[in-house]
Amino acid sequence: MSECCSVMVEAPCAVSRREVTVCPGCSTKAKPIATITVKSLVRDHMQVSAEDTFWLCRAPSCDVVYFSDNGIFRKSDLKVRVGFKEQEDPIPLCYCFDYTRSDITRDLSLNGEADIPKKVKAEVHRGFCACEVKNPSGACCLGDLNRIVKEFERTSPEQQVQTKSFV
Repeated sequence: MSECCSVMVEAPCAVSRREVTVCPGCSTKAKPIATITVKSLVRDHMQVSAEDTFWLCRAPSCDVVYFSDNGIFRKSDLKVRVGFKEQEDPIPLCYCFDYTRSDITRDLSLNGEADIPKKVKAEVHRGFCACEVKNPSGACCLGDLNRIVKEFERTSPEQQVQTKSFV
């Protein structure tokens, strides 16, 4: 798993190690993001310069996804829905294998456990992920999948029953 979609430091599209930068849309601390991720996911990839250093804003309420000193890419500029910025279904969690938040909650509601993270982990170990170019965060989704499972498991039994009735 540690090899999953890692960014090599020597690579031309490697993630920058620049000092702390904040999002121009919401002033939240931003994370560096590989240029290849940005270039793969924006609708007009010709606007993505290999010379720019790009940053990712993970703030759910902010419309900015990527930015550099030379421009901003908002949710509407991307080819995919940005799961960590979405509030309504479908909320993507796994871009390589096309799983959503509702897939996880449905799995938990119907089976009492989630098999999806195990399935994704097995596929990742087989080398079938492309997180760096498919996931807007540029990272493996397993952390997000496991977080949603834990979040669901922490809900009260009443909320779990309600969830079952809506699935």
